[in-house]
Amino acid sequence: MGHMTKTRKRIVRWTFILLGGLIVLVALFYAEENWRGKRAWENCKRELEARGAVLDWSKFIPPPVPDDQNVFKAPKMTEWFVRQKGQSTTELYAHLKYTNALPTPLAELTTQKATVFLLWSAQSESDFDLIREALKRPYARMDGDYERAFVSIGQNFVSLRSLAQVLAERAKCYLLLGQPEKAFRELTLLHDLTRLLEGKPIYLVTAMISVAITGLYVDTIADGFRLHAWREPELVSIQKQLQRIDLLPLAAEAFQSERAGIRHILETYTASEIEDLFSSVDPKPNFRQRLKDPKYLLFTFAPRGWVYQNITAMCILEQKAIDSVGDTNQILFPRKTAEQKRELLAVGAHPSPYNFLAATAVPLFFKAAQTIGRNQTAVNEALVACALERYHLAHSEYPESLDALTFQFIEKLPHDIIGGDPLHYRRTEDGKFLLYSVGWNETDDGGQVVLNKDGAEDREKGDWVWQYPD
Repeated sequence: MGHMTKTRKRIVRWTFILLGGLIVLVALFYAEENWRGKRAWENCKRELEARGAVLDWSKFIPPPVPDDQNVFKAPKMTEWFVRQKGQSTTELYAHLKYTNALPTPLAELTTQKATVFLLWSAQSESDFDLIREALKRPYARMDGDYERAFVSIGQNFVSLRSLAQVLAERAKCYLLLGQPEKAFRELTLLHDLTRLLEGKPIYLVTAMISVAITGLYVDTIADGFRLHAWREPELVSIQKQLQRIDLLPLAAEAFQSERAGIRHILETYTASEIEDLFSSVDPKPNFRQRLKDPKYLLFTFAPRGWVYQNITAMCILEQKAIDSVGDTNQILFPRKTAEQKRELLAVGAHPSPYNFLAATAVPLFFKAAQTIGRNQTAVNEALVACALERYHLAHSEYPESLDALTFQFIEKLPHDIIGGDPLHYRRTEDGKFLLYSVGWNETDDGGQVVLNKDGAEDREKGDWVWQYPD
């Protein structure tokens, strides 16, 4: 009996010794991983900040502004253009629901259709004037809790899209009816709509809505060229508007905001808050389901150092996207975005505890950068096209080279944002001209446009050409 008691005591003692040793080993493991992760992040942060990176979320929080200088404090602006909880549409959208049928291809637009549309949309002209008046204010700041990144505050993109489509359609109708001064008035409001998206912080989705509105704006300018409707006064004013558009810094700021916001979340949010942010499942998963979620396990049980390793991996990947559009000389680098794409896909294919969040939390900037580049190129080409049209109005022909435009018809010729060389230009035998960028493949294909299987421009192949056929 005494022998068995001694044996039990020995087993209990060794059990406690082993448990104690295991606890010490686990504690050492956590301490080592926490130290390594924090050191990796501190080194990464120091290196990025030395290159001018902004990683502090507080730098993206907009300061308070006087109500009488704030666009969103003007009548109806918050009601129409700020997303409300549980609400996807607004009173303005209800007025503009005709946009379900927009846009109408120019080839299908008749004078009768144009007249009918203008009569219908005239019901909202007082609303348009209200927006014009509001946009005279210098700041655009929405109310909300900016201390918490990626909160529900944001613009109502449905209303913005609908309004932009109606304004573009109204401008097109006026152009068809031979009223370019009225068309320019609608075009100007379409151009100014992007001011509603300027308020900090600028997220990637916000920047892309602004890019899309800019694309619609340039398409409307091109419609005026197709109809030979723009005159000298409108062309001069359109040039001034186009000169103010610079999408690359907007993209760079959006990429930086995304990075700072994600870093802020991972460093300051609780595990349950992060789970709510990353999870789109409703209702919330139970404990057993959560145990199958690697993100839940990381934030709940893993060493904190693993979180810092993931922050490091994400910031490095995102820096490649920022480098691709962040050049102060307005040059885009497709190869850098392609590199970010390859590395992000590689992380998704071979995840580790140190980087697997990157595949979930880091946006694939490749398509965004490509769209931004294409639309900024369209802006630059439209600027040159306006100068070319003014030259044609003055000389009844297009110039032999773009250099003939400088000083009298354009202050400074924009360069090709892909590579930084001059845009390619030549007169054609039919008395028109060819104007193009080398495009995403960074290769001069002689002004050739490549179409995809849907008949749309393939933005990865061929050149980016300014076109407005009769």
